[in-house]
Amino acid sequence: MSDLTVNDDLLKKSGKALKKIQYEFEHTEKHQKDLRGVWGSGQITSAMDAFADNWDYHRKQLLEAIKSVGGLTEECHKAFKDLDRELEKATKGKSEARKGTGE
Repeated sequence: MSDLTVNDDLLKKSGKALKKIQYEFEHTEKHQKDLRGVWGSGQITSAMDAFADNWDYHRKQLLEAIKSVGGLTEECHKAFKDLDRELEKATKGKSEARKGTGE
């Protein structure tokens, strides 16, 4: 039989970190709009608008990936917690059965 070790704290921290990153990615658009007036030159403003549009597209792609990985992390954490509880119940049941037989 092999042993499987899961770092519960790491899964929790990873899920929380992904939530924070997700929040930042969801709220960066406001910062882009705030900066529009500071570029001065029309050429610079146009270049920055093009960059921002490109960034918006890629940010949305990254945001979807972050949401997906975050969801998988949460599901993995929950699954291992549930499995741990089930194994604990099964182990208790076996040890109580042995006590009843005098082993």
